[in-house]
Amino acid sequence: MGPTGTRVTSNRRIASLACAGLVVVAAAVVLSGCSSDSAFPAVHDMPAARTETKLTPDEVKQATDDLISDRDRTEAKAGTAQPVAATNVPATTGSIPQKKSAASAQPAAQQ
Repeated sequence: MGPTGTRVTSNRRIASLACAGLVVVAAAVVLSGCSSDSAFPAVHDMPAARTETKLTPDEVKQATDDLISDRDRTEAKAGTAQPVAATNVPATTGSIPQKKSAASAQPAAQQ
């Protein structure tokens, strides 16, 4: 056999390796769909309704004060205490802060 004989054998070998690779990839794709232990829920699965109720404004204030005091205590232990006034704490309830009245917004000299 001449040079064409080795070329035909080489092409057959490449074709068989390509087919084997496709079979392995197809098997991996098919088997990955069989996984019963999924890390993510199905698209249309809805979570159960919440059993807990929302916090009242008083409970939110109490929780905020507790967190502030815990933060201050932790900073004091670390030696980096920087007290923050409770009035500078942003609202965490999604409420809109009240605007200052027109009288308090004017300088004292104009009142």
